[in-house]
Amino acid sequence: MIVALGDLMLDIVVRSSAFVLYGTDCTVQASISPGGSAANFAVWAARLGAEVGLIAKVGDDLFGRALLHDLEREKVMSGVAVGKETTGFTLMILHQIGKRTMLAARGANATLSTNELDWALLDRAHWLHLTAYSFFEEKPREASLAAIQYVKERGKPISLDPSSTGYLQHIGPAAFFALTQGVDVLFPNLEEGSALTGESEPERILHALLQHFPMVVLKMGADGAIAGNRDEIAYQPGFAVPVVDTTGAGDAFAAAFVVTWLAQHDLAVALREGNHIAAGVVQAVGARSTAALPVP
Repeated sequence: MIVALGDLMLDIVVRSSAFVLYGTDCTVQASISPGGSAANFAVWAARLGAEVGLIAKVGDDLFGRALLHDLEREKVMSGVAVGKETTGFTLMILHQIGKRTMLAARGANATLSTNELDWALLDRAHWLHLTAYSFFEEKPREASLAAIQYVKERGKPISLDPSSTGYLQHIGPAAFFALTQGVDVLFPNLEEGSALTGESEPERILHALLQHFPMVVLKMGADGAIAGNRDEIAYQPGFAVPVVDTTGAGDAFAAAFVVTWLAQHDLAVALREGNHIAAGVVQAVGARSTAALPVP
């Protein structure tokens, strides 16, 4: 079983055909869908045929109940705690100029504590995946570190998505590397990799991060992805597709990579599958929607 630990949220995506003028009324298009980086990973891994569980936290409210129902529909085993806090949500504004602004109200996600972890689910984990969003606040950070230690003691691999360039710049590389001891696979994008290493070239970023992690998978958007471990380095180009919304593409990529790697232990094949699924995600609005997948 693959277990993901981290955010479960509601995504509200707002699109405007004109510039947003603050201080007045604007007519926009909007969509609402389940989200949260760890939850997105879990759902995509389940859709790709893996047995998956999710450890997260929601509020005892309408949004929380809807998200729990959606996990059941997606065949993701729930290790989700329910608390008194409101369920987290993210407001994403897709600007006419192609930029994306994300406003996150983390809600219950910020209060997941060690005593709310589903230890029985962690016992079943053959792979644990986390995102650095869980390191933002003290309680979920402590819970994440406890889960990492628990799974590591059982000899199972752990992967992590750094998640946020802003967070990495705030705490600095040294603190991040200290927090992530025991992580086997890191999934940064180019900006995150650069923030952690001070490098700008993909291969230099990769080699610098391999000093800290046994495997690094560097996501490069339309340019594809490069991955390496102590034995080999592999590169796979991206797919030429129209980009509508990049939200959740990295989560889908990581899910496809992990599922494929567990099945085949082939870096090149895992990279290709990650690029393939991510290319479908970016063609539609929302983290879990997909347009027609490109031909591999």
